[in-house]
Amino acid sequence: MAPLRCHLLIGPPASGKTTLARALAPLLSGPGQPPAVVLSTDAIRAEVFGDAAVQGPWGDIQQRLHQRLQEAVANGSPVIVDATHARRAWRLAITQALSLPVAVEWIGWWLHTPLPTCLEWNQRRERPVPVPVIQEMAAALADSHAGPQRSEGFAAICALVPSHHDDLVPVLQSELAGLVKRIRSSRNRENRLQRHGYSRLLDLERLLHLIRLLVSFPDLEASDPGTREELEAWVSPPPQGDLAERAAAYLRRLHGDCYADAAALRRDLLWLEQNGFTSAVAVDAPIQLLEPGPADQPLRRPAVPASGGVHGGSPPMADGPVFLRVMTLLRHMLQAPFDRAGEKGSNLHQHLIAQIEAIPGAYLRGESATLRKDIEKILTPYGFRSRNDNVRHGYCLGTAILSAARLREVHDVVRQAAGRLADPSAQELLTELDERLGWAGLDISEALPVRSYARHSILEAALVRRESLAAPRQAERIETAILEHRRVCLERFASAGSFPESPQGILRVWPLQLIFHNIGWYLLYEDDQVGQAEGLIRSERLDRLARTRSEGRLRRSPEEHRRSLQRVERLLHHCGGIYFGEELAPQLAIASSSARLRDTALETLRFSCTASAFAFIREGVARYPIEHTRFSLPLAGDRWWRHPKAPHVLRPNAKDDSHPYPVELDLPSWTVARDVDLRNWLFGFGGELRIEAPDGMRQELLRHVRAALAVYGETDAAPPRKAAGAAEPSRRQPEAPQFFFSNRCLRD
Repeated sequence: MAPLRCHLLIGPPASGKTTLARALAPLLSGPGQPPAVVLSTDAIRAEVFGDAAVQGPWGDIQQRLHQRLQEAVANGSPVIVDATHARRAWRLAITQALSLPVAVEWIGWWLHTPLPTCLEWNQRRERPVPVPVIQEMAAALADSHAGPQRSEGFAAICALVPSHHDDLVPVLQSELAGLVKRIRSSRNRENRLQRHGYSRLLDLERLLHLIRLLVSFPDLEASDPGTREELEAWVSPPPQGDLAERAAAYLRRLHGDCYADAAALRRDLLWLEQNGFTSAVAVDAPIQLLEPGPADQPLRRPAVPASGGVHGGSPPMADGPVFLRVMTLLRHMLQAPFDRAGEKGSNLHQHLIAQIEAIPGAYLRGESATLRKDIEKILTPYGFRSRNDNVRHGYCLGTAILSAARLREVHDVVRQAAGRLADPSAQELLTELDERLGWAGLDISEALPVRSYARHSILEAALVRRESLAAPRQAERIETAILEHRRVCLERFASAGSFPESPQGILRVWPLQLIFHNIGWYLLYEDDQVGQAEGLIRSERLDRLARTRSEGRLRRSPEEHRRSLQRVERLLHHCGGIYFGEELAPQLAIASSSARLRDTALETLRFSCTASAFAFIREGVARYPIEHTRFSLPLAGDRWWRHPKAPHVLRPNAKDDSHPYPVELDLPSWTVARDVDLRNWLFGFGGELRIEAPDGMRQELLRHVRAALAVYGETDAAPPRKAAGAAEPSRRQPEAPQFFFSNRCLRD
């Protein structure tokens, strides 16, 4: 029995679909028979909501539309569906996803009405459609990949331009008369295809969309703030259920209702697993085609119901050999992203063929042009390669960017951060990483670390206050505030270690970054100073802070947050530590892009070293900004090596000077005046180093030494005399105020 022929109109609003439907309906029935049934979504809206202009829930419209379509088909009446059908998911919902009681052969009528004409006709309607809606739908139909195609389940697509014809009837009669021949010719070509379980475009696209989704979000779990924010932008609150049910929710939102069949997705996931797509290590087993069969066989797709998909066109991958070669390539790209030839100038596509040619069904040598075309026409449109990507480095799929060996290295880095550095975020990440690598078949239990950290956190995460930011759950909350650019209220514990300049009480701040410094994790934040665009940037150790509340309505723009982070980076660069002073104006000067303005806030520190101390100091050219660092030139007869670009520019002191090697550093004035890291470094050299300027730091060291001698009952030593001929610093700045080192020597 010949299938019933039904018709789907395709075109933007005001393109002439309703006029075409009125002309077409009488031509689809024999003499004396009623015209074809016209189902219009506008008419159904008027029934359901009382007005065709009301854009109510689409589900209510779709349910009634599908019900009437099934009833008409069951009665043997040809049907014309009058709607825009501008998106592929809207067309597939009828041509392939909808189960119909009898076999149907769908004909698509694509109206190529020019956009200016649509806009002109729209103005004549009683109920004009907003112009942006017409423009958006016209653009969707013009898409070279997602525009209407016979492979969507159409037996044929008839294209016409209504504005080119005064009378549509002769044009429609001519198209109808040629349909039988067109359909027979197309079907004869497709009879040679080796059909399989993903031959229908709906099934194939659902599989490809699923793979693409899982590449970026492997188990669709929002376990960290960044992932949660991305997934909740699609579906909020996050969907529940097994992986197939969660995937269905996201695919419905991203691509359309027709792809959200959880039962079919469950079979797709099983097929992907059994064909090695979920393995982190390379798989050389051949891809197995999914064959249609009874529903009780899990890897056999149930027989396709009698619907338009049986009698319509097919995509290129409907042919078994094409499907096998493309999916073999895609699996290799998932498991070996950025795979490329080792030799410079080698052909990437030939290299990829060489990597997979031993797998049955893969590309053969000499098929590099076919591979290139498959990537361009099949993989690129589904997001597996950026359209404008440079392929010299290979192809990368979403977050699948590391080999199994590199994943083990990443695991080791995270393990070290969680253990030695006591990073609360890394501890949760390590748990998740252990689980995921186990799923992928990677054994990390016997992996021996190649690198380790000698420096470790002085804090034990299990022993910190539960309300402090160092506790894992609190750390996650402050991370979320950073990601969302929210202002928070913090409280500094009154009993925590403190310094004279440490802020007290409730702090209203913009959290910027978490940073590990020397012995623990710190929060870098910016004071919210009312009436000022920029606030003072400070740092405080996480275990000394508690978050009282997040002021959710107060958020900064990404650009404001980015500017503050740029200021942090400049301060870290120039300070060499995380103490940024107590005044806003000098901070802004140091963080300025103007060298002249920065110079106003810099002060020159000069000291001279013995040969043994200078050997250590000259190795650390990047301890402080290299552009603000000046080292001594060698003495006559010195044989130590120096890089020609290292900052050895100062004239050495006299050869008989006990400290012949001068060093000068241009540092922020607050660093010279108070920074503990600077003092721990300098004073740790003891008598091997002689501070010469500023005199305030020199006097500070003398007071520190005298206080230490007094504790042990030793007599005060006479201050060392300045060596004859010692050079003055090349830059002079006002003396820093006196400061007793003992106030801060035990900081942190």
